[in-house]
Amino acid sequence: MGLLYKLNILIMLIIYISKNTVFMQSFQDKESLELVAVLHRHGDKTPAVFYKNDPYKDVAKYWPIGVNQLTKKGKTQLYNVGKLLRKKYKNFIPRYSVYSVKVNSSDMDRCLMSSAALLAGLFPPEGDDIWNDQLIWQPIPIHTLPVTQDKVLAPLSLCPRFTLERESIISELARHETEEDKCFYQYLTENMGQNISLNDIPDLHATFIIEERNGLILPEWTKKIYPEKMNEIAQLAASTNTWNKLLKRFYGGPVIKEILHQFKDKSEGLIKDKLLLYSAHDLTIINTFRALEFKEYLIPDFGATLTFELHRYGDTYYVRMFYSHFAETVPYELKIPECTVPCTLDMFLNITEYVRSVDWNTQCFE
Repeated sequence: MGLLYKLNILIMLIIYISKNTVFMQSFQDKESLELVAVLHRHGDKTPAVFYKNDPYKDVAKYWPIGVNQLTKKGKTQLYNVGKLLRKKYKNFIPRYSVYSVKVNSSDMDRCLMSSAALLAGLFPPEGDDIWNDQLIWQPIPIHTLPVTQDKVLAPLSLCPRFTLERESIISELARHETEEDKCFYQYLTENMGQNISLNDIPDLHATFIIEERNGLILPEWTKKIYPEKMNEIAQLAASTNTWNKLLKRFYGGPVIKEILHQFKDKSEGLIKDKLLLYSAHDLTIINTFRALEFKEYLIPDFGATLTFELHRYGDTYYVRMFYSHFAETVPYELKIPECTVPCTLDMFLNITEYVRSVDWNTQCFE
């Protein structure tokens, strides 16, 4: 009986694996694709802030296009992101159509310009779409909201409850700083010529990266703390926006709510869209990533993408996620935390119910 039992189990396992293999092959077939949503960071830019002793803070001399502006490299990065998306999805969506493509951007110059550059690489005009033989480009609408009203891509509107919650997290982290951490902030304060705290690190870390990538030699004192220590603290600081479930709801929930609302409508036949593009910031990606319970700390590089795909197999819809840390690298697939493999849309909706229930208009002022 023991041998017969084991044989039956083996046969059932083989049948299961065979069926699952066939299913996964069908699931991964591009013909199962129904809707794609791409959240991306803007491209390479000039610094947003300078420290008091920064040798490169002379904007007119070192950054003539202005602060926080998209560079030529940034334009090229996003153009290449568009070309990568075209290579992957050309058969799914071969040309731009107002009925199938929706583009939204944070209302920042660098994000709007990045979106335009990406679209140039993604949808070069062909055939009847060519309107100027001297310019192989076509204008595509990009939608945006003022920063003070945008609660999805740049949720910087005043939210007292979020502010108080995050301040308590920052205070708690400060109380538990090690002697090494205290020496780190003191070292920066002395060398930068101004008081430095955890909140200052992400922008200053970005400034170091930008200056170095533009061929500028960083001061000798930076070698003691950059890149390793600065990167570590910058990741910690960025994660404080989604430190607990409440903060994940406020800062990560809006993007997840927006994308899954579109996925749900698509599964119910309510919309014709095939591609949704969102041009935003590193924090937008970080907040969305961590609100989905991914545990890794990350600082997405310029042009990074977080992609959601909606697939249909039979009567069931599934969600796949992909991430690319750099502008010109092929995204790799993510295992969605707390979800089945593959992850059904219903399951995805279920595990994100809490963060999607965010309502800024009421919850921010409770």
